[in-house]
Formats: sequence, C-alpha cells, structure tokens
Amino acid sequence: MTLDSRRPVAQAVAVGSGRVLALGSSASLRRLAGPATERVDCRGATVLPGLIDPHLHLFALAARRLNLDCAAARSVEELLALVGRHAAALPADAWVRGEGVDEVRLGRLPTAPELEAAAPGHPVRLRHRSRHASVLSTSALRLLGDGPGIERRARVATGLVFGREATLGRLVGRPPSDALTDGLAAAARELAALGLATVADATPRRYRALAPLRSAIGAGDFPLRVFAMRPPGSRAWGAVGRLVPGAVKIMVEEEPPGLRPRPATLARLIARAAASGAQVAVHCVGAATLAAALAAFAALPRRLRAGRRHRLEHVAECPPPLVARIAALGLVVVTNPAFVHWRGDAYIGETAAPARAWLYRARTLMRAGIPLAGASDAPVVPPSPWVGIAAARARRTAAGATLGAAERLGAGAALRLFTTGAAFALGADRLGTLAPGGPADLVVVEPDPLRAPPDEVADARVRLTLVAGERVWPT
Repeated sequence: MTLDSRRPVAQAVAVGSGRVLALGSSASLRRLAGPATERVDCRGATVLPGLIDPHLHLFALAARRLNLDCAAARSVEELLALVGRHAAALPADAWVRGEGVDEVRLGRLPTAPELEAAAPGHPVRLRHRSRHASVLSTSALRLLGDGPGIERRARVATGLVFGREATLGRLVGRPPSDALTDGLAAAARELAALGLATVADATPRRYRALAPLRSAIGAGDFPLRVFAMRPPGSRAWGAVGRLVPGAVKIMVEEEPPGLRPRPATLARLIARAAASGAQVAVHCVGAATLAAALAAFAALPRRLRAGRRHRLEHVAECPPPLVARIAALGLVVVTNPAFVHWRGDAYIGETAAPARAWLYRARTLMRAGIPLAGASDAPVVPPSPWVGIAAARARRTAAGATLGAAERLGAGAALRLFTTGAAFALGADRLGTLAPGGPADLVVVEPDPLRAPPDEVADARVRLTLVAGERVWPT
C-alpha cells in the first residue's frame, strides 16, 4: 500500500541507495535483481510507508529508565512507598525524579509534606502526566523559591506547581550524558519496532541542547529521521544528516490567573517567528487557548501565513464556531487520537455531555478541509501509532465507552494521519508515501490496517522497518 494516488497498490518494491527504485509486479521487479540483491518475502504481510509521529518528546522517552514511573502506583500510599524505595537507592541529597503522576488514577495528588516524609534528605519532583506541571516535596519547594504557579490552600503550598517546568528542569539538572545517550538508543529501538521511521521532538530546544541526540545519530544509535522543534528567538540551523530543524514551538496555557502568555504577547511571539521565515507550531489544548492562537494567527499578514503550514498542536477542545476559523486561516491541526483511548474515560467523567463531541475532533476538521495529522505526544501516553490509528477509527476508550462517534475516521483516513498527513505537517511531502525516487522508508506489518478491525490494528505486529533502505527493526 503506497499511499501514493498515482499507484496506490503494488506487488513488490525495489529499494537501493536509500531510495525506492521501482514498484510493480513481483515478476517485473525480479528482473531488476542482481546476484547481490537481498530478497525479502513478506509472507502475506502488508508493506506500508514508514510511519511518522510529528509530536513526541524524545529526551523524555530517553530518560524514562532513570526516573520513577509513577504510573505503576494505583494510590497515593503506593506512590509514596515507591518514592521511598527509589530514594533509598540514590546518593545523599540526589533528586528523586518521577514521571506520570496522575490525580485521576491516584484519587488525588500527594502533598509536599507527604513527599518530604517519604524521601527524607532528597528533594522530590514528580512530573504530572501532562508534562506541564509537577508535584514537589517541601525541600524541593524551598529550592525552587517563591514565584508564580505555586498552588496554595489557606496560604500553604500544596506541592503542585504550574508553568515552571523549564525552571525546574534547570534546578533538577540533566541526566548524565552517557545515560541519556543509552536512553535515546533504547527509544530509537522502541520507535522502530512500532514501525516509525520519522519523529518530531516537540520539546523546543536550541541547537546546542541537541548535542546528545546529534551524538546518538552520528554513532548510528538513533537511525530514525528527526525533526527538532526550537523555541522562539532561537537561531535557525541547517539539517545535519537525518536531524532536521522543525517548527518554532510556542506554548499557550490556561492557568488560574488567565492565559500564559497573554494574548498580546502570544501574537507578538507568533509574528516574530513567522517574520523570520519559520513554520510556527502553537500548543493549545482548551478552547480559550485555541481562540487566543487563532486570534494571533488572524493578525498575521497573509504573506506570513500562505504556504507556511503553521500548526496547532493538540486542539483537545474545539467548539463548533472555531472549526471554520481554523480552515479560513489555512492552519494544520496535529491531533492526538490515542488520548481518546488512554484518557477518554477520565474525559467522560470531567466533561459535560455536549462538550464531549468537541474533544480531539477529526472527521469534522477533515470535512472542513483542514489538514490533519496524528501524533502520540509520548511519553504522555505510549508511543504506538497503531493505537492512535485504531482510536481514530473506533473512538473507544480503554473501558469500552464511545467518545465522539461522529468524529470517527475511515481506515484510510486514519492511516493517513500517521503517514501523508504527518508528512504534510512537517513540510516533508516526500515522506509518508512509497514512490519511485522517494525515500525508502517502509514498514512490514500484520494485519493489514486498511482491512482489519480497529482492535486488531491496535495490536499490530511490525515485522520489518527500513529507514532510507536500512534495516532498523529488527536489528
């Protein structure tokens, strides 16, 4: 299945020098083979273009083995016990780093005094599963110091901190470089085993901060293609092998005092990035953040919007009036269909019935002519694109409820979210299809995702992944 409208189906594909050489019948391509040609019989499995995830967090995936997995706990008591055991194995005064703390699963968040008692002598930072907040112990709060975003009840800090993730990252410090390099290599194997050939790191970093990733790519330990987002005001840089500069990413979040940054500041940030020639990707989850992003893009001169493929990341909540505005502005939406599966049951409990139809919309956006891509946002949820494809089709939660049935996509449209749609969002149109002269990125998978029911697609088994004609899975 080539996903190329000029030739959507072929029996065989020939690759060489990193490119697709030919597509056609088995007999016609067999005549091209020489004595050194490697022949691969896929034994009835389906060959597809290599899949693309245009929004995940590579360094966070790489650091998972170093951090405490808070998702392993089902109650605050279990979590505190895990924190205590993890702290006992660390050097004195070392930070306890945790990932994936979730008040829905736990029933509530742990408090700063509870974390302090669980890990005496160690500052504790447990990052929220959204990756936009953290829970700190009492000593960690002292190290952070006063400032915005610290939740207080009766003037006492609870431990929950919003909007200070960059500051906390500097305070906690980066993992050892060798451990991060090993983690990147492990992440590459995990992603390749899922059939991913291209990913975009959505944590905006300056070129210098990408050194561990450049090192892993240069050593052959990270053989996937990577588009790396960068922060506003950062220096533009050129592609280095399979490492390519991505969009300028701008965060807009809704917090108790209001939007951060304020709408006027957001508009200035977008205008400056667009004027520099960059593609702009704006993180917007709720309706208020989406409305602010749309107002800022609407203020751009048309010449700074046309053909740029500026992106809206997530768009978790999209009320009906905003659909036409997205379409009119020519924006691309990078959505997260897997959240319907992994988080849908929590959404049903948290959201009024009419608004549930607005969550992670897909079919409505496509019908409005809005280019749509799918992404995992891993490690917020697991990185499997197959779960995302299945969820886009079925719209079923993990508990089996249906969330937004009117937003279901057909099998072909769901697959395009992680192939041609994702390639379009990245501005990399030659990816996401198999065509003569194009990159030889491909995956061999069972079952056929265009014919199998969604539940089987979610558990798809990848037999082979090639990037530029090189076998990256299995290795």
